[in-house]
Amino acid sequence: YVTVPSIASTNPVGIYTAPAGYNAVVLCAQASNTSDNSQDVTLAHQREVVGIAVTTYSAYKKPVSSHDIIELTTVKLTLVPGDSFILSCSVDNEVHVLLTVLETLI
Repeated sequence: YVTVPSIASTNPVGIYTAPAGYNAVVLCAQASNTSDNSQDVTLAHQREVVGIAVTTYSAYKKPVSSHDIIELTTVKLTLVPGDSFILSCSVDNEVHVLLTVLETLI
């Protein structure tokens, strides 16, 4: 198991990439808003297909109420080697994300 803590910023940042030789099953991705205002959070899956980065959103500008926690994924997701999760939010340093992944050998 791998637990990845991240603090979201307004610039999209890669928070996890499935390593070579492993598939990764995303068990949960929780976003916690530490501010007094609602924030929007985006979590995207990115995969390179024929040299082009293809982005699919797991959560797109999903609102997180003040001092609340939400789940950014509703099902288990499987990432293949090289797949990444990209994180961003509406205000820097206000949303904390905890990603839990089970890495399995291919």
